[in-house]
Amino acid sequence: MTGLILHHYDASPFTQKALRMFGLKQLAWRSVETPMIMPKPDLTRLTGGYRGTPVLQSGADVYIDTQLIARELERRHPRPTLFPADNRGLDYALVKWGDDFFQAGLEMAINLVGPSWDNAFAADREALFDHLSFARISEDASHAITQLRAHCALLEDQLADGRAFLSGDEPGLVDIQAFSVPWFARAAMPVTEKLLARFDSLPPWEARVAALGEGIRTDITAAVALAEARLGQPDLSTNIDADDPLGLQPLAKVAVEPADFSRRGVVEGELLRLTPLTIAVLRRDSELGDIVVHFPRLGYRVSPL
Repeated sequence: MTGLILHHYDASPFTQKALRMFGLKQLAWRSVETPMIMPKPDLTRLTGGYRGTPVLQSGADVYIDTQLIARELERRHPRPTLFPADNRGLDYALVKWGDDFFQAGLEMAINLVGPSWDNAFAADREALFDHLSFARISEDASHAITQLRAHCALLEDQLADGRAFLSGDEPGLVDIQAFSVPWFARAAMPVTEKLLARFDSLPPWEARVAALGEGIRTDITAAVALAEARLGQPDLSTNIDADDPLGLQPLAKVAVEPADFSRRGVVEGELLRLTPLTIAVLRRDSELGDIVVHFPRLGYRVSPL
């Protein structure tokens, strides 16, 4: 059986982005629940080392990062569109704004609820977000709170004219990107209600985005997903941008990793495709066979081996 499989855990704000994409497009998909912390042996077996979630799988093709998941879902299922205002380039660019928004929420959470995390979870997150000093982050707690509120104020400004969604009457990727941080902040940190109390347009907008749902979910095991990867036939075509500054050749051995949170993991393989917006590498796994792992270009580093 070939279809969409999402490897994820529901408490992740990044997972919530993928769920709302499925919901907007009313897609049927299958769910594999991953552990929240390492080790994640089934996921890293599939990806070749990348530990972040969510990860989208279709047979032996694996898609990393919600910005690429959005691109792939739109390619496969263009209607209803994630871009109702036809602002495709701008909306994809706002993915990086969403990362900055999440950063403010993350720092706020480390301060307000981090002390209640169990030791294993706290150690995992400190290793994952190695760009932050957990021991010193409380020195700048108030700044993180002001930054989250400033991002929410931008949303309030956009919604202040009474529009239903950020780009107009229809929901799109920009709503999904923005929604995940208030969703996470309100659920994890009760102080958020008071912090955002003056923003009257936010709660009804959040409710409308939440109402998109998650499509049609069916739970499966990791073993089922790995079996499909083993039986799958990935796209092995090559397409290297001749003007790419790295000057790499087809099937060059490369490593791909996030440029920001490097602890999410490095994936090594043979380069199949390298465009201004996408990366695809072929992994030859002893158990699964040929697996193609796809990455967005924005935010990911490609290095020759």
